[in-house]
Amino acid sequence: MGNSTPVLVTLPRMQVSPYIRRLMSQRCVVAMLVLTAVIAGAARAGEPARLKFIEVDLAAKQVRVECEAIRVDAPLEFFCVAVGGPEHESVLRTPAKPSDIHLALLMLGLEPGAPATFSDAAQRWTPPHGPPVRVSVEFAKSGETMKLSAGKLLRSMQKQTPMPDAPFVFTGSRILEDRRYAADVTGYVVSLVNFDLSPIDVPQLASNANDTLEWQINPDTAPEMGQKVIMILEPVGGPAGADSPDVPSTSAQNLSDTTIDQAKVDQLQQLWEKRVTPHDQALRAAAQAQYDVLRALRREQQRLIDEADRIQRLIDEIERKYQDMTTPRPGAVEADPKPGPDILKASDPKQ
Repeated sequence: MGNSTPVLVTLPRMQVSPYIRRLMSQRCVVAMLVLTAVIAGAARAGEPARLKFIEVDLAAKQVRVECEAIRVDAPLEFFCVAVGGPEHESVLRTPAKPSDIHLALLMLGLEPGAPATFSDAAQRWTPPHGPPVRVSVEFAKSGETMKLSAGKLLRSMQKQTPMPDAPFVFTGSRILEDRRYAADVTGYVVSLVNFDLSPIDVPQLASNANDTLEWQINPDTAPEMGQKVIMILEPVGGPAGADSPDVPSTSAQNLSDTTIDQAKVDQLQQLWEKRVTPHDQALRAAAQAQYDVLRALRREQQRLIDEADRIQRLIDEIERKYQDMTTPRPGAVEADPKPGPDILKASDPKQ
């Protein structure tokens, strides 16, 4: 894995009818499903399935991705990126395609969630969400195989403490208008701060502004520059790595001890049904009347605006004509006018 940057070749755009475009999209989906079924079938036959630079072990519920360590001495935004991506701010780089990593997680039965989004209605950001995924690594050190959680390779720039062991979330990237997988273009794989196009993100809101970056490489635990590393992705609740504590699944354990008062909720629902439901038709009629009246008023308002505009244009035209009538014109004065008696009297030197 070198530092060479991949070259994107742009082909001439063909004019394709909407029907053909839909057919092509459907065939892509079918091809993806067939590929997933074939690979998964091979894995069930007893051997881990393989994508390029990726091994999918369905029995162990693991995705193993070939990577290489990068000793970056700077604030970090990513744990892993694709070769040619933002390598200057990542712990690892991989020759694997982000879209293949996405496919591998689908083969484990995971469905992608969504990245951080802003709600106009609530005027606030919603954190990334999706199936929790444990990220860990394997690499050789002093003749032994080290197995560490992703957080062990990182430390806080302020406190110098390791990143807490916590799962990431599978948010998935998205398909661009040109049908390319967005993360294949950006090179994002696993992010430490929120990025819209990152397939795997942290589950909390974390700004990617430079002055808020929190993590750096932990030189005491991180592998050497260029060292081969296997990044392991596991659904939370599956087999844990040797150094990674088991994280209970959200289905097996409540996130808190807080519970709703179901009796009160049922009582409030019954009150709503009793007070509101009988007026269903009246409310619908009132809503329709509201719509009809406001639409009629707006139409009348627009008619008045049009009339006012017509009158204003007439005023402007009358003023223009009047100005033309009352403005003196040089051509209307005689070239050699005869002086009147008053003029002759004023100019007689004998007076």
